Order: sequence, then C-alpha cells, then structure tokens
Amino acid sequence: MKTRILITIGDMNGIGPEIILKALGTPGITDTYDITLIAPTTVIEYYYRLLGLEPMQGKFNIISICEGKANVEPGVESKEAGYIAGFAIKMAVNLCVEERYDAIVTAPISKNALNLGGFKYAGHTEMLTELDNPISSAMVMISDKLKIGFATTHPPLDKVAGLITKKLMEEKIRTCFYSMKNDFGIEEPKIGVLSLNPHAGEHGQIGNEEIKVITPVLEKLKETFKTSSLDGPFSSDAYFGNKTYERYDMTFALYHDQGFIPFKMIAGLKGVNYTAGLSFVRTSPDHGTAFDIAGKNIADPASIIEAIKAADIITKNRKEI
Repeated sequence: MKTRILITIGDMNGIGPEIILKALGTPGITDTYDITLIAPTTVIEYYYRLLGLEPMQGKFNIISICEGKANVEPGVESKEAGYIAGFAIKMAVNLCVEERYDAIVTAPISKNALNLGGFKYAGHTEMLTELDNPISSAMVMISDKLKIGFATTHPPLDKVAGLITKKLMEEKIRTCFYSMKNDFGIEEPKIGVLSLNPHAGEHGQIGNEEIKVITPVLEKLKETFKTSSLDGPFSSDAYFGNKTYERYDMTFALYHDQGFIPFKMIAGLKGVNYTAGLSFVRTSPDHGTAFDIAGKNIADPASIIEAIKAADIITKNRKEI
C-alpha cells in the first residue's frame, strides 16, 4: 500500500508552490506515493502558467481551500498568504489525527505572514505541537550524513540559557532517543550532546550549565536507557571541526544556529526537517520561503523531494514496531 502523504502549500508567495510542482513532476514520485496537495486550485494553476509547466492531470489529488483569498504575489509577505498557509496546516493535522492520511510534508512558511494571518506561532514545530498535543515533541534535522535534534526551536538567543533546564533536556533527549529507535529503526542509538557555553564551560569558569544541568541529565538518562552511548557535553567547534559527529547516530544541539549552521553546511541541498514525537509523521524541506527568488523558476526541489521520501520511510518504520 502506498504511503498517503499530504503536502501543504506553505506560503503561496514564496518558492513553496514551485518546488512542490517540480517535485511532483520528478519521475517516480507520484507513482510511488499517494500524494494529496492542500492548496487553492487557483494558486496551482497560476504557477503552472508562470513556470511553463504542463498540468499533471490525475497524478496527484488536490484538496482545494480558501479560493477567495488566493491573490498570488510572488515575493510579497501578506496576511492572505499567511492565513492560507496556516489553514492548510491545520486541515492536514486534523486529517492525519483522523488517520485518513499517514504523513504531512509542509512547504516553507513565512513566520511573519503566518502571524499576520492570525496563526500566532513561532514556526511549524510549535504550531504542530499545539495542534497535536503530544507528550513531547522535538525538532530534528535529518540527512544521509547526520541527524541533529534540538533542545529549543526558535527562541531569541538571549533567552536560551534560561530555557536549558533539567526537565527540558530530559524531555527532549528522551523524545529524540525513542524517535531514533521507532522512526529510524536504530536499536541502540548513539547520541552526542553539545554544550551550551564555549569550551563546554571550562569546568565552570565560563558558565555552569554543563555542570549543573547537562551532565546530571546525561547520567540519569544513561541509567534510564541502559546505554553508555549518550555522551557529552561536547564543545561545538571541536565536535564539528574534528568530525566527531560521524561517531554518533544523532547530535543533540541546544539552540537553533548551533545545529542548523553545521547541518546545512554538511547536508547541502538534501536536508529535511522532521518533528519527532507527534502522533503522525511530519517532514519539510530544510529551507525557507526564499521570497527573493519566488516565481523565477530557479528554486531547487531537492530538499522537498527528500522530505517526501523521508515521510515514507518513517511511516513504514513506525508500522513495523
């Protein structure tokens, strides 16, 4: 049976519609997966014309939404685009919770437009977590070269240290550990955990979170998981510079740029964003709306193609549990 995958339109004024149509036109994609796109039909027709693409009749399904609000303006942030993006996400979650579909692939959104449209969230992860209400969720970046889980998602940098508590660290690492087992089929996951402070705090000389929070949590979870393969805290520069990440199934970062910068440098165009811990599978490309090139027919669909493939693999892994 083909995996039933919903794709949400993302921000209709960004590169989302373009990469979706290019991905669905890639040989083998619509033959391999049962794909349904949630989007205004007029938006899809607009981009077919703009990009000079032939309509793919019968290759995938469309759930048409918000036709009256679909005023496409490539490269422009708008309240209407944000509303449509949020509406599509909410519908997709409801359909997956009802078990009518297996997975969601979300095209990029503008967080500003999303908020202008009435959906007050810092991003996809936060919105999906509130709508699904799992015990815990975690943002995870995946590629064939490395996987990175995160303690936090999109807080301002000056708020990060205050968020790194024992409770948060234990909850997020636990979510990532079981995701590696259940979603990726790794029986005994090896996880390397990064430090918060430069040089892992230098024994408390330039920060004590490593001593007071991170190390005690790792020791506790080693006992819980019955594993010795939970190491750290590692200083980020040396960890990535020496390619220590290659020894682990997952790297665990504490804040956005600590993990995203090395991930994108190493994964290139084939990175995927995954939300671990949800009741359904959700993936997305690892890039944003790219308003500066929207509608110019130069966006690369490689990441969203990888997101579709990852959604299928994770769905099948879950069914084997």
